[in-house]
Amino acid sequence: MQTKTVPTEKRFWLVAMVVLGAFVTMLNQTVLAVAQPQLMTALNVNTTTVQWLSTGYTLIGGILIPVTAWLADRYHTKWLYVTCQLIFVIGTGIAATANSFSILLVGRLIQAVGAGVLSGLAMVILYSVYDRTERGVPTALMGMVFGLAPAIGPTLGGYLVDQFGWRSIFYLVLPIALLTLLGSLFFLSDVVAHRTTPLNWPSVGLSTLGFGSLLYGFSTIGTAGWWAVSSTLPIGIGGLLVAWFLYRQTQLPHPVLQVRVFTSWNFSLSAILSAIAQICMVAIEFILPLYLQNLRGLTAIQSGLTLLPGALVMFVLGPVVGQLMAKNKGRQMVLVGTVTMTVATICLSLISLTTPIWLIVFIYALRNIGLSFVMMPAGTIGMNALSQELISHGSSGNNMVRQVGAAMGTSLLISVLQNVATSHAPAAQLLKTNRALYATQMHTAFLTGIQTTLWLTVGISLLGIVTAALLKNDTERVTP
Repeated sequence: MQTKTVPTEKRFWLVAMVVLGAFVTMLNQTVLAVAQPQLMTALNVNTTTVQWLSTGYTLIGGILIPVTAWLADRYHTKWLYVTCQLIFVIGTGIAATANSFSILLVGRLIQAVGAGVLSGLAMVILYSVYDRTERGVPTALMGMVFGLAPAIGPTLGGYLVDQFGWRSIFYLVLPIALLTLLGSLFFLSDVVAHRTTPLNWPSVGLSTLGFGSLLYGFSTIGTAGWWAVSSTLPIGIGGLLVAWFLYRQTQLPHPVLQVRVFTSWNFSLSAILSAIAQICMVAIEFILPLYLQNLRGLTAIQSGLTLLPGALVMFVLGPVVGQLMAKNKGRQMVLVGTVTMTVATICLSLISLTTPIWLIVFIYALRNIGLSFVMMPAGTIGMNALSQELISHGSSGNNMVRQVGAAMGTSLLISVLQNVATSHAPAAQLLKTNRALYATQMHTAFLTGIQTTLWLTVGISLLGIVTAALLKNDTERVTP
């Protein structure tokens, strides 16, 4: 199967719309981080509940990603992309006008339906319009997106939250999403060659129930406990259903997801690395705003400005990473990146209530240097191990592992934060006898929870170093 050739002059605008779409969906995730403390107060929810705005978003994306390969193979690229953008716009509108946490969550989940397909489709389109010799270009473009959105998201989001409230962050995303929708109508074209294959609905049902059950179990750990039946039962059932889903794909003539992409050593390792990097990124993006605002007294915009230099580092390094990929330095970059990411996370794990803010800015920027050398290069290494015919399934498989792994990992990390902070909290009676001491001990308990969670993140980062060391510099290709 050959992809469809796009003239160079048309490719520029097509790629611009795809990159803008990736940017707005990434911005939609990062801009919400600094609003979480205000959301908890305004909507009267706790840390475990508010993290569903991120975890649920990621889960829906993970559930839909296996279907993305089938959608890309089956439907006209332009109209599939436009439809998903429209769904994303509708979800954004609902979130912006929500008057309760439940409605806000519904809006976020509708956003996730559109963004879940768009995230996988973006890479399929980019890898379809650039051949293997030009793979450094999409790596650089997406690397810049991963840098620019976090660079302006928290800072701009912090300003909007401080000045206009949390709803304004969705009113920021809405016009950009509408612009992308209109631009896609004019500039996108059908660039992926198609197969007319039926969708196996039992497989879709298995993946939905399996991944949904897994995440639900992990998300309840924060409130129910590690060994509660309400946690372990859905985790066990979900694990079995996911295993059944994967086995079923090996038996079907037209699987929803070509599991054979995971027979590639480099592809499987790159998918694991993508998940590890995503977990480490999401964990820090969730924890640092809570630390800066709840423990250090910074405003939302001050919190965003603290994260700005580190995010700009990722944006600046995007083209550099693309050039190094073109020189076949992917394995070396990923190894250096995982080591840098681990060292920076160890440093963050040592923060206290008096750590200078400038030092946190520096450590966060160092960690983002590591992430820049891991996230997109790992994905490109995996895609280079596949034939062109399997790119859509490779993109879906990689994103499935990355997003679902990140959702489960984030749920675990947040549950650790919640449980450790609660277990170290002072007795409620102290609030009546010594209010100042109670506040100090509450801050100390919350800091202990943050430090414990960061040390767990260090362990995950160490796993990333081992995985990166196992990557090979080979030219294997998995074919249909």
